[in-house]
Amino acid sequence: MERSGSELPVVYESPWRALGRDLRAVAASCALALRRMWRRQWQGDLPTPPFWPRRQATLFWPAALLLALLLLALAGRFAIGQLHPPSGERTVEMDGSGPSASVVSPPLSIDPAFDPAQAPVEATEGRRESPTETVGTSPEPVPPPQATPSAGDSPIQLPPGFSDDLGLVVAAPTGGGAVVLRLRISEAFKALPESERQRLAQQWWQQSLGLGYEQLRLLDPSDAELGRNAVVGGGMILLD
Repeated sequence: MERSGSELPVVYESPWRALGRDLRAVAASCALALRRMWRRQWQGDLPTPPFWPRRQATLFWPAALLLALLLLALAGRFAIGQLHPPSGERTVEMDGSGPSASVVSPPLSIDPAFDPAQAPVEATEGRRESPTETVGTSPEPVPPPQATPSAGDSPIQLPPGFSDDLGLVVAAPTGGGAVVLRLRISEAFKALPESERQRLAQQWWQQSLGLGYEQLRLLDPSDAELGRNAVVGGGMILLD
């Protein structure tokens, strides 16, 4: 059927007007459903879990709704805390060249009472000329003490070919057979560093081997043993 003054075959109806009518109908239906659920809730007709007491059926859904709201609030608070760190922590952005320009370190405070330019010239020159502040100098090696033979000592009798440049060997007492060399060492030997004593003992041991001796004994002026060659292997053993 056609209407006069219109070329459309049916009557035109605005979709927005139809949508508004439908929304009002949906709202009315939801309100009726909520009123029915509310009535069933306080009558105890809503379904509840088997473990929930039947006499307390009206309290189950309010308690469940309250628990859900509490969990939702805790989750929202945790998410906000992750997005916004506490004010005590400061995030520094780094790029390829260094820290961000927004983070500026405070200038160092310098005591105005201390001015290197106003330091006394005499103190600076005295420090520059002080010989105690030399860097890289090593102490000169201290020569080992030389033995000073007394006027009453007899001439030192050493095996032919045996040399003692420091004069620490004061005698070569006989005894022990042709394979044992006994050397009496002065007291100055004990004052030497341990490394120097070991070096000298090793040198004397090499000389005794070259002279054909198989054993070496070092004695102090009182004939107490100071050292001997090792039985197993080579080298000298010094006795304290």
